[in-house]
Amino acid sequence: MLTRARGWLATEAGAPDPRQRQYALLVVLAVLAGTVAGWFFEVQTPMLLGALTTVLALTATSGQALRSDLRRFMWLTPALVLMMAVGPMLTKVPVLAGLAVALVVFGTGMLPALGEHYRIGGQIFAAATLVTTTTGIGNDQPFLVLLASTLAGGLFALLLRVIVGLGDPGHATRVAVARTLLTPGPGVLEGAAAAWRADGSSTWLGQVLAGSARFRAARETLLAQAQQSDRIEAERLREIVAEADKVAAELARAVRSRACTGLPMAARRDPAQMVVARGGRQDLPDAVAGVNQGLDRIRAAVVNRDETPVPPAEEGALKERLMGAVRAHLSFRSSLFRHALRCTLAVAVGMVIVLLMRDPSASSLLLALYVVLAPAARDSMTGALERTGGAVLGVTALAILITLLPGAYLLVPLVIGGMLLNMPRLRAEYQVVLGCLIVITVVDQAMTLDRPLVNVGISFAANTAVGAAIALIVGYVSYLVLPSSIVPDVRGAVRSTVWSVSELLRSVRASGQGADLPKALQAANVLALRRTQDLLGMPALLDGTGEETDDNHATRAAAIALDALRQDVSTLAFRPAEERKVAVPALRSVDDLLGGKSTAKIPDIPAGGAPASELLASSLVENALHARQAIDRTFGYDNPWKSYTISFVRPERLHIR
Repeated sequence: MLTRARGWLATEAGAPDPRQRQYALLVVLAVLAGTVAGWFFEVQTPMLLGALTTVLALTATSGQALRSDLRRFMWLTPALVLMMAVGPMLTKVPVLAGLAVALVVFGTGMLPALGEHYRIGGQIFAAATLVTTTTGIGNDQPFLVLLASTLAGGLFALLLRVIVGLGDPGHATRVAVARTLLTPGPGVLEGAAAAWRADGSSTWLGQVLAGSARFRAARETLLAQAQQSDRIEAERLREIVAEADKVAAELARAVRSRACTGLPMAARRDPAQMVVARGGRQDLPDAVAGVNQGLDRIRAAVVNRDETPVPPAEEGALKERLMGAVRAHLSFRSSLFRHALRCTLAVAVGMVIVLLMRDPSASSLLLALYVVLAPAARDSMTGALERTGGAVLGVTALAILITLLPGAYLLVPLVIGGMLLNMPRLRAEYQVVLGCLIVITVVDQAMTLDRPLVNVGISFAANTAVGAAIALIVGYVSYLVLPSSIVPDVRGAVRSTVWSVSELLRSVRASGQGADLPKALQAANVLALRRTQDLLGMPALLDGTGEETDDNHATRAAAIALDALRQDVSTLAFRPAEERKVAVPALRSVDDLLGGKSTAKIPDIPAGGAPASELLASSLVENALHARQAIDRTFGYDNPWKSYTISFVRPERLHIR
């Protein structure tokens, strides 16, 4: 634990990080001061609401560079503060409380279609709604007191975020961009590109991303060619890739640094020439040139560091993408819609039971219900039984601890302090957020109830079990009512997803060659979004069906790769016409790969143009290579890169119904 804490408080080089130490010190002092003030001045509830607002606001709005986090903070935190203040008032009008919870749960359940940060923000807002409208915390306080405490919590969250990021506002963006040189696999480049755009789209980081995209595409091409070659040639190609990875790691270190006056020798080496110098064949595949072009572009960008922003995409692109997401998922054909509806139905049933019980110890019922059902991916009931057992046993153990431990109220500031010091984990694991909120609400309510603690503990454990049971029952019944399938057709889902992405790809390619197909392009985008989102939920459905190992892993890899490819093609669809024209060779190559051809080579992508154009074109090739390998594994082909033709049966008409 001490080693982990020292690592968290240190920079990458191992030196003490003053920003993290200031943050940790301020958190510890604030928790101590709030605990003392709440105890002596009897303002525990306002202090608790303010602390919860701080934790939830930071969790929902942090994770990127300071500029993008503050932009997200300005539109999300006011809504969060208002809900934390108004929620306790809604408990006095049960109908309004139930309606607010249902609307928030359904709306936030649909937000994953818009992106990762929307998903996290929606989940945190749903958790805040459940805590304030169902647990009774703060319903004995005047509204102005609630508003003042939650507003103070929001402002303190802003102070903490500024303290961490003010010294180096773009640190998170540089780390995300540098990760593209260190972490292979689909989706990495898209996440880094999103962070770069949100942080102002500086030219030098865009050039690093463009170079990294070309490097990654060439790297994957070499690995694919190694699978198609004899043993000696395959070993030589893998050695080139290994040497290139070492050079990329040195460049990643330079990208992460705030300034660079020059590159070390290890970052300026030619990986292919090092392998050739050891002996063997002198001729090199064309993809090696792509590796060197990518590395050269990164080297030039890192040293020069042009901070001028890259021009944004043409107006209307964001609107088109948002409208496409809405059209794709407001349908029973969308697994995301079905899961949001499933959560809403379960919460509605739980709200009715809570209102009928009129018992403060029922505060854990809805939170336990949400722990069981909400983290599941779309149509999945994966891990529901495990989460049910964990929730019931956890609350039971907590009740015993409260009964036996003197000063159990101190658990509340300890949990809040731990949450503030573990923001990355809270953002990555939603069930941890809900679990911590259950601990806080159970301890707070147990201390305020005028009943023997043993009876209180039994009540909390029983109500938690009721909530978990409701989640399981509603989840199972919804499978029988909603149009979903308990036993998934993995290969059929992959075929329909590949077909939909291919339709989108061909529409974009046709528009890049001069065709005017706005309606067909929009329809193809909607269908591809729905299909990839459905496939992303497929691996969770496989759990517990006896297919966990190879099928589960291959399906997950195919889903991530095809979704990353869909993101690239969808972004390209709404970029200027000249960028679509630049990407036509890449689109043609990707179409061949998805169709089953065995050609693995770098297409003729023009270099030296706009960073966004080259980034998208090269990323298309990389994700297509990942997708092709995952498709091979999903369909059970023993011989990688075997030339075949998939018969893509058209599963539905292109127009969206």
